[in-house]
Amino acid sequence: MQKIALIGLGASGLFALKELANVEAELHIFDVGPSYEKRYACPIDQGKLTVCPPKACSYCAPGQSAGSWNDFKVILSASQVIGGRLYDLIGEVELQKRLDKVRETILTHAPVEIPIVKPNEEDLSWIKRKATLANMTYHYQELLHCGSDNAPAINTSILEDIKANSRNLVFHFDSKVLSLKVKSDGFEVVFDGYKKPGNTQNLNFDYCIVSVGRGGAHWLTQQDFYKNLDIHPGQVDIGLRVETSCYFTEEVDKRFYEPKLYYRSKHANDIVRNFCSNPKGFVTPENHRDYVLVNGHSKMYEKSENNNFAVLVSKTFTRPFKNPQQYSQTIAKLVNMLAGGGPLVQRLGDLRAGRRTKTLSNNLIKPSLEAECGDIALAFPHRILASIIEYLDALDKICPGVASDATLLYAPECKSYPDSITVTKNMETTIKNLYIIGDSSSWTRGVGQAATSGILAGEGIKQKLEVKPSIIPVNLHTKTQNLA
Repeated sequence: MQKIALIGLGASGLFALKELANVEAELHIFDVGPSYEKRYACPIDQGKLTVCPPKACSYCAPGQSAGSWNDFKVILSASQVIGGRLYDLIGEVELQKRLDKVRETILTHAPVEIPIVKPNEEDLSWIKRKATLANMTYHYQELLHCGSDNAPAINTSILEDIKANSRNLVFHFDSKVLSLKVKSDGFEVVFDGYKKPGNTQNLNFDYCIVSVGRGGAHWLTQQDFYKNLDIHPGQVDIGLRVETSCYFTEEVDKRFYEPKLYYRSKHANDIVRNFCSNPKGFVTPENHRDYVLVNGHSKMYEKSENNNFAVLVSKTFTRPFKNPQQYSQTIAKLVNMLAGGGPLVQRLGDLRAGRRTKTLSNNLIKPSLEAECGDIALAFPHRILASIIEYLDALDKICPGVASDATLLYAPECKSYPDSITVTKNMETTIKNLYIIGDSSSWTRGVGQAATSGILAGEGIKQKLEVKPSIIPVNLHTKTQNLA
């Protein structure tokens, strides 16, 4: 029996596993996180904390499957611009077909009814007019917002359904893959315990799917085989998390929840965009061990009086520079150093005036995250901050009040992607039988297309294995291995 390794069980890995559930092969799943049933909900939801911790929270740490466990927002429309680049790889029709499959799966396993946010013609006409007058570009999307509070139940239900209708699954939770080596006859995975190392093992496989996410981009570049891939310089998004009053954005929120608005800065010609809007949501730290970023999430039931969203400036570098991930991480670490180890927050009015924020005690917008007050301009390049301020001034024409002095800016919000990796339509790299999927491939930037890339990889391996439909016995010998 042939063996398949799946490294990482986020959105892309989970849907790849679902696609491969009935193959005549032995599947080994590696993930640094605990088994799904042991992945706790947000500490605030549990009543253990009243506000997000100032430094870090392992809720966003490796092994928590970032996007599909935190906020769980899924873009359902096939777009050339939003959510990734799979449109360029497989075309609109094939992409939409897989996104519909992702939607059906999520809604089937949701514990409650989750509405699909889809703008009507009146709303589209309204936003296009507003965006044009603000010198911005609106991009259409259909959105499924599951919420952080529903994410554990949905993911666990999907995985339990896979287990119940599959065979030959071996789970290695709490396991860190130390290296992935390409051999003449396949692949060697060397792994150990993540939190409790000391039991290093190695296994050989015929196929390997890498789905380590955005957080695993650096790990991927450190593997020996990486230099043999066909790669091109990747992109980084550097920006801030903006928190403002939900009353400033309520007209847009009730029509779209999260409109995708793009802007080209006048002084630098940079593309600036919003990302991950959370109406009545919360700003949260995102712990990457070596540095702490900020992110945002919202819940289906508990609400704040604020709206938070990211404003990102996209940068693609040219030769001789070839390490954009290190560039963005250096900015993040510099911010953390100024803040004493965590995120930094500053009033927009203070940033404009060139002074540090000392206190938020009398500020109109009350922060949902306890972050250190300071001066973001000491860490961020002027070009990036100038573009972000331009964007907020333009957005203020659509949502009056957003660019007020009281609006809060949290740093750092950086999205690092690996280099663009050449793949086939089934996500297979130039190395035979090696598939790289999800955000770690640089082809996706969100749950919807990440899950789609997992489906594509699963389809590709199934074609090679020449799987024939059959009735699969239930729960024959599903196994779990835990190294911790």
